[in-house]
Amino acid sequence: MQLPQRDWIAEPLQVLSYGGGVQSTAMLLMIKEGRIPKPDIVVHSDTGSELPETEEFIEWAYKFTIRELKIPFVIVKSTYGKLHEFYRSTSSIPVIGMRHCTANFKIAPQRQFFRSIVGRRNKYMVDCWLGITTDESRRKIESDVKWCRNKFPLLDDVPTSRQECIEINAKYGLNVPKSGCWLCPYQGGKKWMSLRENHPELFQFAMEMEEEKKARWGGSIGLYQERPLKDLDDFVLPDSTCDSDAGCFI
Repeated sequence: MQLPQRDWIAEPLQVLSYGGGVQSTAMLLMIKEGRIPKPDIVVHSDTGSELPETEEFIEWAYKFTIRELKIPFVIVKSTYGKLHEFYRSTSSIPVIGMRHCTANFKIAPQRQFFRSIVGRRNKYMVDCWLGITTDESRRKIESDVKWCRNKFPLLDDVPTSRQECIEINAKYGLNVPKSGCWLCPYQGGKKWMSLRENHPELFQFAMEMEEEKKARWGGSIGLYQERPLKDLDDFVLPDSTCDSDAGCFI
């Protein structure tokens, strides 16, 4: 990926981090409407573990960004491979409170790509735009590196709520599915039941992950908000609002 070279310290690289969900899709449409400026590039971190319907929508966003907005859209991937295959290979599962998924499968691939453009100086050179809305401002987190800062257009530039994002998307005929990896331990019972019904092969994979983890490492923690998936019908927890502060909106 080649962009016109410039002094990245004087004029930092502007990147919209596209997560495939409601807010980041609304940001693309707000660019189309001229409500927020164009970034230099749109980047999506592909964990390899998104739901098939989300993958289809990301394909739409890819084409829309390139054809309609005339902005480069780049998909980056972790050197660890696909998220669910990595956990399976290590007989482990994602755990609430741990940032491994976000750090290694979302943030690291993006930053490696940013570095390929701006170089490795430890000066502020990149703004990474994140789709945090006014109703979840508590998730506004500062970057942990000096050279790449987090930017929040839907909070600081054009204050927008999640509901307003839904309405923007609907105006263009888009019913955006909730993004998120299908094995995310933060999701509630309704999401797991939907996975079992609509993608039984993925649900079976998740159950096997739990069994292999238990056989190798012991313990009773599972993927269902720290319960085993076999308890799904006995403890149907509500869908999580993903208040994990884990940065999974990237």
